[in-house]
Amino acid sequence: MGKKLTPLMEQYWEIKSQHQDKILLFRMGDFFEIFYDDAVTAAPLLNIALTSRNKKSGDETPMCGMPHHSVAGPIGKLLAAGHKVAICDQIEDPKLAVGIVKRAVTRILSPGMVYDPDTLDQLSANYLCSYDEKTMSFLEASTGEAFYFRLRRKDDVTKLQAVLSPAEVVLSSQQKSTLLKEIGAAAKTITVHDFEQVPERFQRLPESAKRLVAYAQYMQGPEVLKTLSTFDERQLQKRMEMRPTVLRHLEVFKTYKGEDKGSLFYAINRTKTSAGARLLKSWLNFPLTDVELIVERQDRVQQWVEGLPKLKEVRQVLSGMGDIERRIGKIANPSCHVHDVLALAQALRAGLRVSGYCPGLERHQADTALGIVNDVERTLVDEPPVQTKNGGFVRADFRKDLQELIELSENSQKLLIDLEARERESTGISSLKIKYNNVFGYFLEVTNTHKDKVPDHYKRKQTLANAERYLTQELQELEDKILSSRSKRVEMEQNIFSDLRQKILAATVDLMDLARHWSELDVISSLAWLALEYNYTRPSFSKIQALQLDGSRHPVVEQEVSKPFVPNDIKLGAGECLLLTGPNMAGKSTIMRQVAVTVLLAQMGSYVPARSAVLPIYDQIFTRIGASDFLAEGLSTFMVEMQETAEILRDASENSLVVLDEIGRGTSTYDGMSLAQAILEFLVSECGCMTFFATHYHEITQLDRKYPQIKNAHMAIDESSAHAGQDISFLHTLKEGPANRSYGIQVAQLAGLPKKVTQRAARILTGLESFGVVPSNTDQMSLLDAGDGATYPEAEASPLLDEIREISLPQLTPLEALNQIAKWQKELS
Repeated sequence: MGKKLTPLMEQYWEIKSQHQDKILLFRMGDFFEIFYDDAVTAAPLLNIALTSRNKKSGDETPMCGMPHHSVAGPIGKLLAAGHKVAICDQIEDPKLAVGIVKRAVTRILSPGMVYDPDTLDQLSANYLCSYDEKTMSFLEASTGEAFYFRLRRKDDVTKLQAVLSPAEVVLSSQQKSTLLKEIGAAAKTITVHDFEQVPERFQRLPESAKRLVAYAQYMQGPEVLKTLSTFDERQLQKRMEMRPTVLRHLEVFKTYKGEDKGSLFYAINRTKTSAGARLLKSWLNFPLTDVELIVERQDRVQQWVEGLPKLKEVRQVLSGMGDIERRIGKIANPSCHVHDVLALAQALRAGLRVSGYCPGLERHQADTALGIVNDVERTLVDEPPVQTKNGGFVRADFRKDLQELIELSENSQKLLIDLEARERESTGISSLKIKYNNVFGYFLEVTNTHKDKVPDHYKRKQTLANAERYLTQELQELEDKILSSRSKRVEMEQNIFSDLRQKILAATVDLMDLARHWSELDVISSLAWLALEYNYTRPSFSKIQALQLDGSRHPVVEQEVSKPFVPNDIKLGAGECLLLTGPNMAGKSTIMRQVAVTVLLAQMGSYVPARSAVLPIYDQIFTRIGASDFLAEGLSTFMVEMQETAEILRDASENSLVVLDEIGRGTSTYDGMSLAQAILEFLVSECGCMTFFATHYHEITQLDRKYPQIKNAHMAIDESSAHAGQDISFLHTLKEGPANRSYGIQVAQLAGLPKKVTQRAARILTGLESFGVVPSNTDQMSLLDAGDGATYPEAEASPLLDEIREISLPQLTPLEALNQIAKWQKELS
């Protein structure tokens, strides 16, 4: 900015200096323009061209822009990317401006306070969040949802933040300086907002909730508060606790690849409304631990399962309701359009048709909704114009004075034609015409051929080359009536619309409550439809912490595979561990995951994919499945594995479900085996939790002799085809007892490794197994260097080998085992 700025750019920088942390959208005529660094940032995000302001004059100011009428989408993209946006509008009519048009910022937007709710992911909530020493609060401005939790432990903040994934975290100045490190990594956008006071009805809320109220009011004005529900306190102690890692390992909302398809939510979501889908997500995030509440949900699902004709009817009605919560939220939005109000009325009418199926719904709430529907339909036309600046959206018969203005404004052309005809007849000038332009308004135009016929009461207004333009008192009076009737009509319609919006806003508490009842009906009926579609069963709950699933299936896998899913019977008692061995691809991980997701479905009140199901009530689910590096944090796969396992061993109780898959594989064989055994021993002897433990370390299957809680099982293989390197066949059937081998080479062969490689591996394996232990370095090298026709040395009789064969590994502690190995090494040296 070395050279002198134009008046326009001076105005821009004066406004931009007050909003340095935001992308400024600067209104210029029919476009919103973005300049300088803002343009460099925004252009690639919006996939629009980055250009210069005026290349011909040497002005290389970077800029990009979009039409003002299609700004919602681009703003939504900027907010989704974590940016804040300031909208700078023209606040005076350009026609009346002297010099530069006056401009000012009319709206400030952030990821949690959006321009248009329609730009949001319709299946996900868009939370603001804040917290203090005792509470953590959440507010969804587009739906009015508001609630808070009381914090019980230090890590509750990070857990809730990870599970609910707020779009924006609002902190005080003091919090940002002291707590930024704790939340910075997980927060998408952090905003500092200090406040002094909130409206009276919010004054008894916790500090964290009041900060959100104050911030919402600051961003969008007092009207947004009219759509907020009362902040309700939600109980963590009546909810199953699940860490974000569990949601990730079980692929509850996203697959490991970050895709929706293939997730549990995608597989079970049969809701008909976006609000219902968001509620279903909430139920998945916070399964219940209170049996009475679970059974209450199950009873409602069962009613619909047993009433298919009514279920079909209700689902058809719900499909026409749309996103009623966000439609209510849009009424308080400054960008609210007539179409939004009509859409809300249509949604309310659909909802009222199914209100009889909503227990707890109060009669006066339904009456309020019906009153709003009638008011809207009586006030607004069925098909209003897209652009409402010229009116035309209020019914003509709504008010008598409006009807008179409408008749005058819409009949103006006929009045002008009648006046033109009368003037032609009275003057005898057949070519006389009444015309209009923006400078002179209406006028009479007479060609020079007939100007000698012009009456004396015509007042000359303008002389042209071939004609003269005149005014008459009657024409001026008619012009005043026409123009004033149009402006009065527009003003009156806008006032009527504003009154209608205020009436709706005054009823939002009842309307929001109704919307939540309808969303719950959507979820309940969708779970019933899912149960009928895939033959799910209603689970019962055991008081003795026993699990028995007959014909259990994985709800996602059975929808994804082309061939029939093989169901399995799974039985486990209190504190017991199912120790699974066998090859990859046989279905060990699927078995364990399907138990975990079955538990999750059951405790959210759903039917489950099984022939019959008896389950305990679990306080927590813990999982350690799969390998994922956190390289940016300097953490290896093995370090992450051990950290997650450490959390499980620390927090698992006798009422927890633990699922561990291939613990210890991220390090050397003996390290991994030792850790796997020690971890398993700790789980069964110290934690007492119900455990599913899959491993390739077949050696630890002998632990069942020492710990009767351990039940060995394996996934069946078609042994008839599993000899001499032949292809193997996975039966996906759970069998009692340990697997006798891992079939790793056969799996590699199925995966497409060259035959020469798998044959060579089979010969090496035979040689290694002939030693009984890993051979010495010299023997190992000669073995690995042996050719295809090589014969392998036979193991000589040795007291040391006999001692190794006879030692009872399950009886040794890891330290005793290491000491014994050190003794053998000393003897061999």
